[in-house]
Amino acid sequence: MRLRLLDLVARPAIVTAVAVLVLRGLTLASRFLLSLLLARMLSPDEMGKYGLVTAVLAFALLGLGLEFYSYMFREMVPATPERRVQIIADEAALGGLTFLAAAVLSVLAVFAGLFPARLAPWFLLILLTEHLSLEATRFLVIMSRPICAYVVVFLRGAIWVYAIAILMFTVPSSRSLEAVLIWWGLGGASSILFTAISLRDLPWRELQKRRPDWIWIGHGLRTARPFMLTAAGALIISYVDRFVIDAFIGRDALGIYTFYSTILIGLLSLGSSVSHQFLPKVIAGYAAGADFYRTALRSFFWSMLALVCATTALSAVAMGPMLALLGLSTYAASIGVFYAMLPGIFLRMLADVPSYALYAARSDKHLLICNLGSAAVATLLNVVLVPVFGLYGAAFAGGIASAALLFSLVGFAVHRMRENFREPGATEPVGLPTDPDMLYP
Repeated sequence: MRLRLLDLVARPAIVTAVAVLVLRGLTLASRFLLSLLLARMLSPDEMGKYGLVTAVLAFALLGLGLEFYSYMFREMVPATPERRVQIIADEAALGGLTFLAAAVLSVLAVFAGLFPARLAPWFLLILLTEHLSLEATRFLVIMSRPICAYVVVFLRGAIWVYAIAILMFTVPSSRSLEAVLIWWGLGGASSILFTAISLRDLPWRELQKRRPDWIWIGHGLRTARPFMLTAAGALIISYVDRFVIDAFIGRDALGIYTFYSTILIGLLSLGSSVSHQFLPKVIAGYAAGADFYRTALRSFFWSMLALVCATTALSAVAMGPMLALLGLSTYAASIGVFYAMLPGIFLRMLADVPSYALYAARSDKHLLICNLGSAAVATLLNVVLVPVFGLYGAAFAGGIASAALLFSLVGFAVHRMRENFREPGATEPVGLPTDPDMLYP
């Protein structure tokens, strides 16, 4: 019995699953640690600046990548090693052009007084390393190297957090926003170095004297356009409140709101990570027929409901004692805002179920309508409610936008389930739902 157990544990699939789970868990835990660390070590004003930087970064990353990976994924899966390096090179050429545009816009923003000059170099460094390591993660997943992929995720998003936590507790002079951004950039650079080592076995010599295939790149951009708009809608729902709060209330209030939203975005990222595990089952269920599709969605729904209930309840119970234990009285005075934000994140996490149901059914137009519509609701309500109700207005706007997203997705998903199903095997992925790693705390 013992030998059988050891043999089971030693199987490659089991080892891979455990390694990925541990790496993903450490990465998600680092986001929670980072929110507490910044609240403890930085002033609310600096926390507010961090909130703006991360919000701008999320949109800049979307502009840098243009969701091109949704097209690249389909092309790269069946490709030979020689073709894969060509695809990587073409995407790198596209990324070089978009980064140049981002750099020019950043310089213009600094001269216009819209972005602090002292943070601009570190912002560009993080933007570059985040983009490269995010794409590297996708390449490694496509190449069936999940452990390497999640090592990249860990290096990019977690290890530097643990390092700077030790540094800030031991060296008081390191307790600054610049130090956070520098270490963030170093973490991204380490992930790129690891990626270069992991992909050294590919036939890179095939790229000698080869020019980028701009026709292929243009076709990919046209294919990826609806996914870019859908992702933009999701980001607007997550981050538009920060810009409105900064404009109407002030940077200190934004710092308090950013602290709470970092924790909630961590919960959203956890939910998205779990949702991604159900995606293959939902796609396979849709291809197999109505009964299998409903069974996959039913299992997905109850699993997500249990996760959402547990995480939101635990957060609600633990937040007050945690703030008291850490002595964060400034943030504790506004804890009501956190409770007002919880229903929104509850609904947003549940929205993954109908979203993935529509994705599996290739209802891209419906996904686009729901995300852009909810983004418009979030923007309008933030502009209307924040000047009147302050931070509570932002929380209410987020909750209503999340409700609009969930119920519109459910409506389209129910309608889609009543239609005739395609023949088995007719479904193939043409893109991916919003990547949880595109959301930054």
